[in-house]
Amino acid sequence: MERLGLPTVSIITHVFNNTAKAMTRMMGVPDFEYIVAEHPLSSLTDEQCQERAETLFPDVERILVGSAAAKED
Repeated sequence: MERLGLPTVSIITHVFNNTAKAMTRMMGVPDFEYIVAEHPLSSLTDEQCQERAETLFPDVERILVGSAAAKED
């Protein structure tokens, strides 16, 4: 999506961090920024999921706004 000009944010859990690093290198974007959340997510209650999302939001916003600002330059 980024290559199509659509700012995106990838969120992974920490158990997939090594895989994500390998994928960014393999895709030719080793500096691609993504967010790492604590694992697991699937067993969280709705309230816990909301709390987790709220803690991640500042980084999501920073990456999206940074992506949009970089494309405007």
